[in-house]
Amino acid sequence: MLNIPTKINKGTVEIITPVELIKRGDKVGSSEAALLSKLGIRPFSYGLIVQKVYDNGTVFDPEVLDLTDEDLAQKFASGLSMVASLSLALTYPTLAAAPHMFINAYKNVLAIAVATDYDFPQAVKVKEYLKVCTLHTPCPFGFMFVSDPGGSI
Repeated sequence: MLNIPTKINKGTVEIITPVELIKRGDKVGSSEAALLSKLGIRPFSYGLIVQKVYDNGTVFDPEVLDLTDEDLAQKFASGLSMVASLSLALTYPTLAAAPHMFINAYKNVLAIAVATDYDFPQAVKVKEYLKVCTLHTPCPFGFMFVSDPGGSI
């Protein structure tokens, strides 16, 4: 038997002290099952413990199922960054590298315009900013010329 201390109170049976009837992983005997059913307790849960995931011929660990939307976005951004880096290194235009290529080309054209007499609207603005900046004085937009190796800026 179960040897559970009980008393009768107002026509009902009360358990006097807390009793651990079943531990997790133990098999439930017939007397335990009868007592639990009389108390209306159903301590059973059914489920699967996933050990491996099989998808299209590939086997994965179950942790792949725990990915969140943020994890997927981060992985995608990381992959996109690698594609852009590789494309830039190979000078191969891709959708990921195109914005960087355009910006780099714009910087090159702007540098040529500053070094020569060639002008376009954006170059004129930069040349005006550079006129304000003198050697060893801060510019309005935050950088400072430190040296003048060629004698002129």
